[in-house]
Amino acid sequence: MMKNNSLVTTHTHISYYESCFYFLVWSCAIIYSVYQFYLANNYFDDYYDAYGDFDSGWIWVGKKRDISDQEWLVWLTLVNRLIPYIFIHHFISQIIKVHSNNMILCYWYIVSSIIFLYHCLGTLSMLCAILQPSFLHILTHICSKNTAWTIHILYLFVIHILKTPNGTFQSWLGITDEKHYILTLLMCWIHLRSISHNMDSIDDQFSNSNNFIQKLAYCLYLPTLFLGPLILYHEFVESINQPHEYWNYQRLLTFILNLVRYMFWLYVTELLLHFIYINAIQYHSQVVQNLNSWALYGLGYCMGQFFFNKYVVIYGTCSSLCYLDNIKAPSQPKCIARIHLYSDMWKHFDRGLYKFLIRYIYVPIQKSQKYRYFGKLFASFTCFTFVFIWHGIQMNIFIWTLLNFIGIIIENIGVSIGKSKQYHKILNMYLSSRNTKRLHCMLASPLLAISAISNFYFLGGREIGNIFIQNILYDGSWKSLSILLFFLYCCCHVSVDVKSWELRHIRR
Repeated sequence: MMKNNSLVTTHTHISYYESCFYFLVWSCAIIYSVYQFYLANNYFDDYYDAYGDFDSGWIWVGKKRDISDQEWLVWLTLVNRLIPYIFIHHFISQIIKVHSNNMILCYWYIVSSIIFLYHCLGTLSMLCAILQPSFLHILTHICSKNTAWTIHILYLFVIHILKTPNGTFQSWLGITDEKHYILTLLMCWIHLRSISHNMDSIDDQFSNSNNFIQKLAYCLYLPTLFLGPLILYHEFVESINQPHEYWNYQRLLTFILNLVRYMFWLYVTELLLHFIYINAIQYHSQVVQNLNSWALYGLGYCMGQFFFNKYVVIYGTCSSLCYLDNIKAPSQPKCIARIHLYSDMWKHFDRGLYKFLIRYIYVPIQKSQKYRYFGKLFASFTCFTFVFIWHGIQMNIFIWTLLNFIGIIIENIGVSIGKSKQYHKILNMYLSSRNTKRLHCMLASPLLAISAISNFYFLGGREIGNIFIQNILYDGSWKSLSILLFFLYCCCHVSVDVKSWELRHIRR
């Protein structure tokens, strides 16, 4: 699916000044487009806020703040509620690790989560969270892989039915919209963990740890219970089976510095929402329709950057809490402004989900296919089908996954051509290594445009995504399209240079 190398296969450096030029042009394009979008926000100066999209903001800023992203608000509220429970969770965990065994630790992980669920969501919701992994364990622990996968996929459809706002499930539980969202979010994460445990159990790689208590501890582990990131079952088992390491000065200092870093980005994001109304404007498609090209591209960049910032803060904070427990969690996403390939975006944004797809879907399907290329194609298709079902069976999610699947296919074809001897022979005959890199970046820039558009469908919905398509394909002139592709070409160079620098840094 996504295990390919870059379309730019050469790591030969172009001149320092040329690299600086690409970086400067790409940075200026981002700044100018965001500024143009900022100017377009004057629509909200005298806006009648009938739906509560804004609050008064921070007093010292003197501007209202965009609070229309309900996901972000709920996440921050949830993290604030978790703070005292997380403190108790870690404190008692350390005592248990010193004086007892892993089984007692697993019991504590379950109990600490049950206590929080009871106080946060109520008795019925707490029982739903406990019964879900228990029910799936009963249904799948003696099944074959194919049967187990069928059950898991069917259960995903059940979860999507339960997600219906103000539906029978929410009415039966008697909970608010916020608690209903948190519960269904929790169920989606638990489901991924149940699949991970089930697949590892069927492979019999962890036969000594395939007990139900350990599975429940894994599914209900408090620091990653609601917001991720996803830790695979075998990683969780390996982490808790490691010899206990006492908290020392270096570990605590690392934790505090990481926490300060993520809190810094939290407040930077909140500050920017006083000036750039990324989320509120998405509810006003006519305003978006009337944006000039630069302002529209600024909106697109800000949508992606805000989404990235959310996951840096949430995943980073939760991973730091796992670090205190000596449990290895995926690291934070890489910045979207320095990634130009589909494969790298999937690999480095949600690393836990990526490893899940590769380990449990892509590799098993590819190995089972007789023909190598068809196996890759079918494995990628199955991965994106699962992503579509897990994220939500909606038209904008379908378009997002479809465009990603097409992009991965194009990238795979490019990589296959790039590995062929004939291709290298032609390149060596007519182009220098520097011009080869320029050619590859030129070929990758249209693919980057498709990647960006696919994300606009995911982040803004079908109507917003259609506006971007219309602007690029129908409303824009050849001149404006050429300018856009040139800036994306500069982005590709920046991405390749940063990736090359990282590879050199790793090898040292």
